[in-house]
Amino acid sequence: MASESGRAGTETAARTAGHLVRAGAVALALSLAVNWAVTFGAIAAGVAPALDAMSYEPVTFLTTVGVVGATLAYGALARVVRNPDRAFVAVAAVVLLLSLIPDFTVVPSQPGGSLLAGAVLGVMHVTTAVVCVWALTDVGR
Repeated sequence: MASESGRAGTETAARTAGHLVRAGAVALALSLAVNWAVTFGAIAAGVAPALDAMSYEPVTFLTTVGVVGATLAYGALARVVRNPDRAFVAVAAVVLLLSLIPDFTVVPSQPGGSLLAGAVLGVMHVTTAVVCVWALTDVGR
């Protein structure tokens, strides 16, 4: 009986881990698609042609880091709190607010930077946060 219970717990954990990986992959694909579209629009509009942060490579890298971090954070919260969705939304909100600080304080003073460029990068942070909350949680469903 104990081995059946242990096996069921392992299968549940595997399903949960598998679901988390799939949800993280969806969040990454959607976040990259949206952020690439924003980057394309910003480049086409000439928002900050000399700003390194406003190009595909750093946008791709930092979006990936953010989504992987969010997925790992959700997985950790799911193991230690009763309501990981609620906790994740709170953590995501705090991390989002913190991520906006350099967009409006550092980016405008960078070579090729401006307040508009910082705002565009901030939009990418917001869209990634929204996509992660949507994909990783059941909030709003």
